[in-house]
Amino acid sequence: MKSFLLVLLGFVLGGIVTFILASGVMTGIGAGVGIATGLQAGACLTAEAAKEQGYIDSEQVADLLRAAGRQMASADAPPDSGPPIGDAECAEVVAKLKAASAQ
Repeated sequence: MKSFLLVLLGFVLGGIVTFILASGVMTGIGAGVGIATGLQAGACLTAEAAKEQGYIDSEQVADLLRAAGRQMASADAPPDSGPPIGDAECAEVVAKLKAASAQ
């Protein structure tokens, strides 16, 4: 009976410690996904607004987003590096944001 209680206590303590340690990792992962999604949405909203104001045209959206990505990067990035996102993808992101805000 004593060994059963010790095993049960070990399971409970192990579960608590695992929850405490894993919750920090999961929070970090969730924050990373949220930050990445927010950055993409903000960049696309800015690009769409610049396009509507006539500052850039549809062909320049990808260049604008790559330049913004290079400014955020901690190291020098090649001029053509960056996510493969352009005008069509940004229009889709903005459409999803508008649909979500209409609900």
